[in-house]
Amino acid sequence: MKLFNIILLNSLFVLIIGCGGGGEATNPQEQIPSAPTVQPSAPDIDTWPSPSWEVVEPSEVNMDESKLKAALDYAFQAGRNTQSVVIVRHGVVVAERYKEGENKDTLATSWSGAKSFTSALIGLAIDQGYIGSVDDKACSYLERWSCEEVVCLSLDCPLSRPLISIRHILEMRSGLSPTDGISIYSDKDDQLLHSLERSILTKPGETYLYSNEDSMILSAIIRKATGLTTKDYAEKELFSKINMVGDWWTDKEGHTMTYCCIDSTPRNFARFGLLYARSGKWDGQQIISDYWYQESTKLADGLDNYGLHWWLYPSVNLIGALGLHTNDIWVYKDLDLIVVRNSVFTKYGTESVRTGQNIHVTTAPNNWNNTNFLSLVTDSIND
Repeated sequence: MKLFNIILLNSLFVLIIGCGGGGEATNPQEQIPSAPTVQPSAPDIDTWPSPSWEVVEPSEVNMDESKLKAALDYAFQAGRNTQSVVIVRHGVVVAERYKEGENKDTLATSWSGAKSFTSALIGLAIDQGYIGSVDDKACSYLERWSCEEVVCLSLDCPLSRPLISIRHILEMRSGLSPTDGISIYSDKDDQLLHSLERSILTKPGETYLYSNEDSMILSAIIRKATGLTTKDYAEKELFSKINMVGDWWTDKEGHTMTYCCIDSTPRNFARFGLLYARSGKWDGQQIISDYWYQESTKLADGLDNYGLHWWLYPSVNLIGALGLHTNDIWVYKDLDLIVVRNSVFTKYGTESVRTGQNIHVTTAPNNWNNTNFLSLVTDSIND
């Protein structure tokens, strides 16, 4: 009988174990090996921001945090009047700082940095067949200019405006007369008309003269070519493609101010910088053609630091969309690096229309040196 009991107990023990009811096998899940942990890849030139930006430690993109801090400290010294700095590498934010009371959603303004956006739109219009060539005569797209104007070579009358090409305007070598110090931004309700009514004084392509009025003419060219205002064309063909939101001002007559005045956040401005750091590509799509990227960001013949509405520094492969009071977007293509700096900005009035009390005010930085600031940023790269 004892032997029978022993055999019965042993049989029950084997049955319990076989059914998974003994020892460490009480939880069936513990018998399933866990999946190996997959470490996320480090950001690189194939990393793109979604509608929001990823913020990472500088070390993840081989940058030194303490050196980046030195760059931010430089920008925010007393008297530098900096509202914001955003630094992007490999498609992620690695450093940013804002004036006390401001944050990533606070608007800044571009001032003349908008000229580089205008250049991008001219390129898009060429890519899409709305404009035949950057060397097309501007008069072909301007109702107020006749391409039949007679060339006048006497000393007492101007040259012919049909000599002016779109390239001449983008290079700031239109030959059109300066404005005797009158500010297009401050004093003109119809800024386009003011810009178009100037006479031509020198042969186009010869004399460089930085002119907001020249850039304003591009507003009419884009409108005539595409059928859309520059503001609407930008929103459709550029801003929406890179998840950027920007408020581009107009004059009182509804003409987009293509020489200035896009209000946006610094992170949004960095999106435009990233587009150009990646040669016009955005997340697998070629937004700006390689032709226009190359054409617009090379030095114009005979100029030291200017292309087609871009500032250029070939010795360090650096390009800039630069605005008044150091409202700048700097692009280092070789480093896949974008640096955005904006000055303290106040918008007065209720509309983004330059008339009456609707006006921008920014504060210039004191004792600012771009080389010193940007060197602190690039010195932080450990590659």
